[in-house]
Amino acid sequence: MPEGTTESSNGDGYWYDRADPTVLAVLEAVRRHREAEAVMRRRARDDMDMGDTDLAALRWIIREERAGRDATSAALARELAITTAAATKLVGRLVASGYLERARHPSDRRIVLLSTRPGVHERIRRTMGPMHEQMLQLAASLAPAERATVVDFLDRLSRVVAGDHARGRGRRG
Repeated sequence: MPEGTTESSNGDGYWYDRADPTVLAVLEAVRRHREAEAVMRRRARDDMDMGDTDLAALRWIIREERAGRDATSAALARELAITTAAATKLVGRLVASGYLERARHPSDRRIVLLSTRPGVHERIRRTMGPMHEQMLQLAASLAPAERATVVDFLDRLSRVVAGDHARGRGRRG
């Protein structure tokens, strides 16, 4: 963990003085996962020669394609919480690097549709596929009750990290 971070990464439990060691072990495992995921994302970015926002945009466009929905720059801007100008620049980078293509909407010529270029899905599968397969196998190795526990824990942890508990939205009903 880089100097100056606010996380307890040396195992001393600084932020959690009185916590049960088994509780700390869970939080340390979550921290290790976050670090491993950051390394994986760096590898993917390096392999595909793109930044985090570019990768997030590409993932969103692929989701839209798979769901049969039109992907537009305006919707991409909303999804990534960036300005339409930033989305236009982002799309330009992805077009120039060969990941995306633009086309005019057939009935509303003001709308520009975004789609992945041929071969992009295959490149992503080559980059991420083996790891995703291992992740699926690992999840499948859990008993159904264990899966439900993991999903519940991670969903609640996500709400805490996002700040939803502090705003009263993360309470269980």
